[in-house]
Amino acid sequence: MPNIYSTPEHDTPEPTGVKVGLEAGAEHLGASVYVLAPGQSTVFHYHLQREELVIVIAGTLSLRRADGRRDLPAGEVVSFPRGEAGAHGFENRTGEPVRFVVASEQNAPNISVYPDAGEIGIFDAAHPADRRFGARFRVADAVTGYGGAPPVIAPEP
Repeated sequence: MPNIYSTPEHDTPEPTGVKVGLEAGAEHLGASVYVLAPGQSTVFHYHLQREELVIVIAGTLSLRRADGRRDLPAGEVVSFPRGEAGAHGFENRTGEPVRFVVASEQNAPNISVYPDAGEIGIFDAAHPADRRFGARFRVADAVTGYGGAPPVIAPEP
């Protein structure tokens, strides 16, 4: 049975989550537990078709949004709407691990935008085990943008 105090089984330089929603049998709602070690962060991004929610379980999580940063103490809950208004990334700027849950819609296709990297991700199915296709692409490598204009991620959050 999944538990919010689950911990990823391996240490990696990149944060990994335990998919407790999937383990609980959820089909259209995702929930993952993350533990960030001091100095670790997640990529700044937003989803075009997914609303997300973060719940801080332990520690102080630094939230980055388009309009700046703020610290979220244990117990804090913040939602991220679909689209660029929901752009977010997390960082542990403390000396202790930070544990949090991210809940999100599990719809497809999932299109994610990574403004700092100038990339987009396109994934055909919500769950990785069901995917036949999924990749990140550099927008600068696009053949053309909308209506023949140069390809850009605009406006950048």
